[in-house]
Amino acid sequence: MVTLMNDKVKAYMGKQENKLAADLEGSFNLPVFVDEASEDELPADNNYFLLVYGDLFQSNTEGNLSQEVYIVYISENNPEIESQSIDIVTLGVRVNGFTFRRSIKERVQKGETDDFFNRVTFIFRRVLKHER
Repeated sequence: MVTLMNDKVKAYMGKQENKLAADLEGSFNLPVFVDEASEDELPADNNYFLLVYGDLFQSNTEGNLSQEVYIVYISENNPEIESQSIDIVTLGVRVNGFTFRRSIKERVQKGETDDFFNRVTFIFRRVLKHER
């Protein structure tokens, strides 16, 4: 496999991704998964983070790409979800190169039960340099 990505850019991306995961895990003491998690990996109490790195698209600046980064917070029986949402935004913008775009909060029903959990998706954007 041939990679044309500059080693500096690759290292920068890895540093961003590691910081985000470590900060979320360290601040909330919850598991953090990237892209997906299998059923047997998920905690029984439905409290965890999922990090999803979205599509790349051309930014307004020559030589830069933008990528949306989604932090999905799954939380059950959590009366502090609103204040924790502010904390998650704060952690995200502390990652160099990340800007906050918006969040989407949903109540999700657990199967065919009367139980629900919260799913809050935080959308960030990061800018990446690329060579032409």
